[in-house]
Amino acid sequence: MADIRTHYLDTSVIVKLLVDEDGSATIRTYLGRHATFATTSVCFAETLGVLKAKLVRKLLTEEQYLSACEELMAFLRHGKIEIDDVGISQRRTFDEVEQLTKKYSIDLSDAYQLVTLKRGLYSPLEGDSRPILVTADEDLAKAAKSEGLRAWDCLSEPAP
Repeated sequence: MADIRTHYLDTSVIVKLLVDEDGSATIRTYLGRHATFATTSVCFAETLGVLKAKLVRKLLTEEQYLSACEELMAFLRHGKIEIDDVGISQRRTFDEVEQLTKKYSIDLSDAYQLVTLKRGLYSPLEGDSRPILVTADEDLAKAAKSEGLRAWDCLSEPAP
């Protein structure tokens, strides 16, 4: 049996689970072997936005769009993906997010993921049990590693 790791999923990875894109097969295979997944509410909302944009740009049919949205909701309903938020509306949290945004030239959503990894539900885990940020965003993966967090850029690195 594969060891169980906690994975924080970036929007780019959640979308790859739901629709066929470059890297989808790699993500589906890897994540199929592991059991604990989390994301932020911001990434969840971003995922819905990306799916809508794909529909509007005619990259998905209405049926594909609705199916992907239903699958996303099923992940939440059945506990396959858990929402972990550390309160972006709190001044302390937003200040930390803003600092990381400036430090690494990443957007607020990406910086919020880093803060969540640092202070979220699974942050007390240590060693190989520490959560892994799974992303298809090279800059986000680099920023996470610079902050001492575990990250996997699924498009350019071998699976951890």
